[in-house]
Amino acid sequence: MKQLDMEFKNEDGKIKHMRLNYASQTLDETTVKTAMQTIADLKMFEIETVNPYEVPVKAQYVERTVTPIFGGDAAVAK
Repeated sequence: MKQLDMEFKNEDGKIKHMRLNYASQTLDETTVKTAMQTIADLKMFEIETVNPYEVPVKAQYVERTVTPIFGGDAAVAK
């Protein structure tokens, strides 16, 4: 599964990520930029007057691969 990773700068200049697991994988640049700007404008995640998602910086799809070394269900069954 690919994850949509949206990166913002907060009011303090620090980077903050918003990651969505079930986003469509066919979103285009305009759609994502518009959505990110809407999130920034709403200030709905504001904490102590700091908007963590103030300025949209970038968006990307991220795919994670897990390679087990040991453990898991096989180890529990023994």
